[in-house]
Amino acid sequence: MRKFALAATAVAALSVGLQTPAFAAAPDAPTELTVGWADKSVHLTWKDNGEANTVHLEDLDTNQSRLVAEVLSTSANDVVLPPTFGQNARVRLVVKAVAGSEVSTGTATPEFDTQTPGQPVLQDANLATNLTTTLKYSQAAVVDKNPGDPLDLPATDKALTAFIDLPGTATNSYPLDPGATSATIPAQARPASIQLIAANEWGSFRATKSVRLGTLGAGISVPASAVYTSRLAIKSTIDLFTSEGREERASGIPVELQARAGTTDAWKTYGRYAGNTTTAFDTGIASLGNRQYRLWVPARKIVSTNVIALTPATSTSAKSSKTLIKFISAGFTPAVARRGANVDLSARISPASTVKARLQFWDGQRWFDAGPLQFTKGYALQHGGAGDEPGSARFRITAPAVVVNGLTLSATTSSAFTLTVR
Repeated sequence: MRKFALAATAVAALSVGLQTPAFAAAPDAPTELTVGWADKSVHLTWKDNGEANTVHLEDLDTNQSRLVAEVLSTSANDVVLPPTFGQNARVRLVVKAVAGSEVSTGTATPEFDTQTPGQPVLQDANLATNLTTTLKYSQAAVVDKNPGDPLDLPATDKALTAFIDLPGTATNSYPLDPGATSATIPAQARPASIQLIAANEWGSFRATKSVRLGTLGAGISVPASAVYTSRLAIKSTIDLFTSEGREERASGIPVELQARAGTTDAWKTYGRYAGNTTTAFDTGIASLGNRQYRLWVPARKIVSTNVIALTPATSTSAKSSKTLIKFISAGFTPAVARRGANVDLSARISPASTVKARLQFWDGQRWFDAGPLQFTKGYALQHGGAGDEPGSARFRITAPAVVVNGLTLSATTSSAFTLTVR
């Protein structure tokens, strides 16, 4: 049997030709990943062999991945990421080690979801007389896609809050009970707004509709006196603010003119009007006796697409006005008479009361009493003579206070009238 042998040089040459090219080995994949919350941010840590790293976010619903962080080899093996991974997704974080151009396989965290809370819906709101606000609302239910994942927080952290913007820069907030559908908010400084906000670790939603707590200011001007049954020219004003610093232009606001006979009496409504916030408006009423008046503005609720505006009831302070007896007529018949002639003094008043008045005359310096004058059912007639002294004399009648239908009319004096003797 023949044996074949290769020369040493040939063997050497062959061995050189068969050598495997040199390639750098890929780094080991990172290990011991931990993921959790740190001050409302996602905190990710891992271990490796001192390489640089890349951190990727994988969306398991769409099978897409994106780079979210790069870490130098000289930096610590951790990253803090804002929770902006998209809403309502199933995701995980993947860490890879990088050595030059070589990249390890990725090591992934457990799957977690980015489920945002259901949007709250404000259904109704009402303002109580003690200025507390009752809210009625609902919130869409959300099914956790991956319950118990490493980034799930307790249900108590998935808050529904009534956020209140107060005058100036002040704010208030009131957490609402989980699962509740109504809440009562304590009285607040006004004007203010109430907004329902649902929030969890992954985001927040505001209710489309909000509440505005407004203020109504009212004013009234009342004449000091008026003649019986004449129209008392009362003017009223309204100022409405549902946001700070800007008066709202509104009309058709229901208002009531109320009156009472005295400070211990109950207020009664005698007129209903439609008020506005742009100009003073007439709230006149017949003057039927001495009374106090005020403008009463009932509590107001206006519901629109996006706002429920609430203002509490308000009123002006009491303003007083006197009612004077109305002298329909007063004088002599005839008013010009010859000496010694018969003349009649007659007078008529409203209301048609039976009352004893006084006749007075002017002596050029002051008024003197000339005797009684009896009114019966609002009419007085007295026969007399013109006298023997020629000239003109001025007279007037003073009627005492009377009570009509429980209301007092103040003592009243007629205009002066004359009797001329020739």
